[in-house]
Amino acid sequence: MRKTIDAVVAGHICLDMTPIIEVETTPQIKDLFSPGKLINLNGVEISSGGSVANTGFALSKLGLSVMPISSIGDDGFGKLLKKIIDEQIGIDIKSSHMTATSYSIILSIKGIDRIILHDPAGNNNFNTKSIDFDIVKNSKLFHFGYPPLMRKMFENEGYELQKTFRRVKELDVTTSLDMSLPDANSESGKLNWESILSKTLQYVDVFLPSVEEALYTFDKEEFNRVKRAACNDDFTSHIDLEKIIKLGEKILGLGCAIAVIKCGDKGIYIKTNGLERLKKLGKASPAKINKWADQEIFEETYEVKNFKSALAAGDTTIAGFLGAFIGGYDIYESAKISCQVGALCCTTYDAVSAICDIEQIKMQVDQLPRKNTYDDLKTYFEYDNSRSVWFR
Repeated sequence: MRKTIDAVVAGHICLDMTPIIEVETTPQIKDLFSPGKLINLNGVEISSGGSVANTGFALSKLGLSVMPISSIGDDGFGKLLKKIIDEQIGIDIKSSHMTATSYSIILSIKGIDRIILHDPAGNNNFNTKSIDFDIVKNSKLFHFGYPPLMRKMFENEGYELQKTFRRVKELDVTTSLDMSLPDANSESGKLNWESILSKTLQYVDVFLPSVEEALYTFDKEEFNRVKRAACNDDFTSHIDLEKIIKLGEKILGLGCAIAVIKCGDKGIYIKTNGLERLKKLGKASPAKINKWADQEIFEETYEVKNFKSALAAGDTTIAGFLGAFIGGYDIYESAKISCQVGALCCTTYDAVSAICDIEQIKMQVDQLPRKNTYDDLKTYFEYDNSRSVWFR
């Protein structure tokens, strides 16, 4: 009999290259990147990227057993990516000469939201046939990431995405889904993602989009308003909490059990469905499931000393939540661990080198300073001193 795996993490993977750009003061983006300008660099950080690497390998660093499933070529980028993966989690992931390896160039400057140049490459060919369901059925959790960057998963109204999650749920495996924000001018960006997800979320137990992704999917008008208001400023600073609360209601209304909306350096919003829906969570279901039912909380994130890059902060925040969820922590502890893992990620240029065992992280969370969050937090939430969390 095969040993049970804590999590299968499938979907998008790539090679990340982050040129190290050091500036004394936060520049205007238009001044930094202007035609004919020479920008001095101080090295480059090369690491694995994408949901499979960022979330999957962070789960491994937290102490969980993880099996990645993704599409990697045997080209130069693929060989380098496989070497990094083997060094990080000791797994010889499969590659194919039939595909090209995806890569990203990340421009990360303190005070400016990162800019990513991305080639999906082989990720566009990933589909249900790419998944070994014999491996999946021996896992507690199946996590999938970045369908907007994977053509086979989003074409035909997301048929392959829906098919994948339906099949996994038939195995009684807990499911979770992460999104990515598509280029509005791309094939993926022009699709009706609310229609696609309305067919899929009934098979998704935990949905973990960023607030940008959730607004882009379910409230495009508000997304465009916030984008105009933010201009070059932080997107999350211009969002009314009432809109986030409505997003949570919308997600649960489509059949999802737990909605986790990442709000950047403001924190995370979590809303859970009723007990009857949570009883269908599957193999990774918490022992005291009744304490997870009908909850609505907001967890503030932590201050980051020696900030390096926000690359993968959202993906590792997801890993923190899922790792705590699988590990049997309650919803309040899971929220804190989630934010702490995301904050640790920001202290390095890669995604996972700063992350440690989940028990060590749990010991640290109440000793760290919190960041100032939404001004209207007190309008919608009350603070629970005993649990150090905002709730409704």
